[in-house]
Amino acid sequence: MQIVIGLLLLAVVLTLLAARLEKITHETKMQILKVAAAIFGALWLYEWRVDSHDNKVREIYLAFKNGAPVICGEDKITNRKFFFETGTESFISLDNAGIVYPVEDCEIKRD
Repeated sequence: MQIVIGLLLLAVVLTLLAARLEKITHETKMQILKVAAAIFGALWLYEWRVDSHDNKVREIYLAFKNGAPVICGEDKITNRKFFFETGTESFISLDNAGIVYPVEDCEIKRD
């Protein structure tokens, strides 16, 4: 992410420098800046969504580890019957029932 932002900033600086030296027109400069702003906005939105998802997973995982009730579907998940797989971000049953709940389908039971 830092590399992309650095490249965008470099493109903006080069665009402003080229415009100042009158190597490109004002319209071209505005088009380049609009594209850079659109790319930056898309990257910001992507990072915001990833951070939001990671915070939700972390909150559910910590509740699970601390023994708080976590509900997946209609089942109550406890650390006696399930374990949390970080690679797939899912709860997997400890017995051989083959039950797997993705963390997206789970929520913390609030009283």
